[in-house]
Amino acid sequence: MGILFRYNGCMRSFHWTIGKSVFVPELDAEHRNLYELAAEVQASVDAGAPPPVYTPGVRTLLASAADHFAHEERLMRRAHYPLLKWHTSQHDAVRTRAAACLKLLEAGDAEAGGELLEFLSRWLGDHLAVADRMMAAALRAHARQRAA
Repeated sequence: MGILFRYNGCMRSFHWTIGKSVFVPELDAEHRNLYELAAEVQASVDAGAPPPVYTPGVRTLLASAADHFAHEERLMRRAHYPLLKWHTSQHDAVRTRAAACLKLLEAGDAEAGGELLEFLSRWLGDHLAVADRMMAAALRAHARQRAA
């Protein structure tokens, strides 16, 4: 696997704000948790910790992301979301890249942690701003239809 992104110690911060909200409380809580877990790993990487110190945090982050993706995918299936396949393919891209980075980290690659964080910071920002907001709007509309 090649380098995902060259990490130079300067990445977007993993800081949750209301501006990242998709206005589905359970999903916002999960997104906030992902940001908090990523910020913990980022603090270790930025402090120069070796991979064995923060790899358990990466595993926790990736397990939480996997649970979150599965949750979103269940909600989209229940709502018959027409863009489910597209949205899931975005999750699959993260699953693939994250697994490859984790493998590098576990092999002791000191750059893999920063590269993973850089990828995730870009991906999360973009994904929340477009794909998750579109999905959340459809989920809210589906809930209104069921309530009517």
